[in-house]
Formats: sequence, C-alpha cells, structure tokens
Amino acid sequence: MTDSTRLRAAIERETPGVRADLEQLIRIPGTAFDGFDHRVLERSAAYVATLSAGCGPQVRIARSGGQPAVTGWRPGRPNVLLYAHHDVQPAGDPGLWTTPPFAPVERAGRLYGRGAADDKAGVMAHVAALRA
Repeated sequence: MTDSTRLRAAIERETPGVRADLEQLIRIPGTAFDGFDHRVLERSAAYVATLSAGCGPQVRIARSGGQPAVTGWRPGRPNVLLYAHHDVQPAGDPGLWTTPPFAPVERAGRLYGRGAADDKAGVMAHVAALRA
C-alpha cells in the first residue's frame, strides 16, 4: 500500500467523525465581543482543547490578556504552527437566517451554520490532519 493510499484511507476513516465534531462546535455560540456571554467562549475553548488532546498533543487553554486560546504541543517533536480561531462574529439579525445560526444544517452538499467556514472548519482541518 502506498503512502497516498494510506493517507486517503485515513481521511475517509476520519471524515464522518470530523464532520460530527464540526457540527458540535458550530452549536457552541462562542462570540468574543463585548455584550456576549464569554462563558460560552470558554465552552468553545474547552471543546477545542478536548478535540486536540484526543489527537495526542499536550494541550492548555491560555487566557493571558484576552479570550481563551488553545495551544498544543508534543514534547521532543519539531514545532509547527497551526492557526485557526474558534470564536465567531455575532450572528446579527436572526430574521436574515434561513435556519438558526448555531444549528448546523446541510443544504445542497454544503454545511451551514455560524462559524461553519470561518473558522471552526479551520480548527477541524487541523484536528482532521492530526487524526489522519
């Protein structure tokens, strides 16, 4: 079996779980703006930390001077910086949404929900790569 065949198999194996975890992350309305409940942002960080730790790195939630940031590392391994944010912009006027903003839904093969692309999908792309 070639390396690319093994990689494709790993991606196929992990995709359903990554999709389910992305949907769960979308359900957490972690908005990092004044006037919003920042305890929800803490839940979002905790979920990202759990997902990350499940891939092997040591993980911590840093709160120095701002909102919670999740960092992970593997001692004795080369450093690689992967960046994505788990917080989202305010959803705005609920009347402008076809479905509730924090209820992920698939339409025409695309996943919709607040943060589905920017940037909770970025978080999950890193998790998926680590899992695969």
